[in-house]
Amino acid sequence: MKCAVSAALLAAMAFAAAGCGATTPTSGALRETRDFGGTQPRVVSVERWRISNGDPVDVVLVRARFCGTHNGFSSPKINGRCLPSEAYFALRSGATAGSSVFLEHGASQMTAEAWKARPAFRIFPRIPDLLVRCRIPHGGGATVAGLCEAKLSGPREVAFLEHWPLSKPTGHRNTAGWVVTLDRSGRIVSVHDTGSIPPQSTP
Repeated sequence: MKCAVSAALLAAMAFAAAGCGATTPTSGALRETRDFGGTQPRVVSVERWRISNGDPVDVVLVRARFCGTHNGFSSPKINGRCLPSEAYFALRSGATAGSSVFLEHGASQMTAEAWKARPAFRIFPRIPDLLVRCRIPHGGGATVAGLCEAKLSGPREVAFLEHWPLSKPTGHRNTAGWVVTLDRSGRIVSVHDTGSIPPQSTP
């Protein structure tokens, strides 16, 4: 299960926390962004998930200008000026730091648009390259425990993939999903199946 929080509320939460010395996922992610050399950081969204190992985390998507970081990541530049890029920070409750992933320019926006293609995609993160635990719907109203992720599969393609059952080790699970193609303006052009027959199609 996950929940999304509005950007306006996130900013208010971060400001309030900073005033009283508390650490929230948003304030922690903003601090990490600055530590990585990001300037003009802004929280885009927060999603709450259980990652693949079962740990519950708040995944904070941040947009900032990264003109060179200590991990070697740099935003694309136009006329010598760094473009805003995104990174997400996965923080456990009460933690001041967590894991981070830097994304290609425009990857998060494209994934978020592709996520809207079908209501069934609600079990997937709207953030790319994030593997989470999920309950995959099965025919007859049941669910199957598995892992879900969204990832870029082409210049204008986003794949929503599910892997099941969770009880089997990596390399022994079934994989199925859907690939969403978007045009240059970000509009959805098509959706096609990929991989095995998903549990959703099993009676």
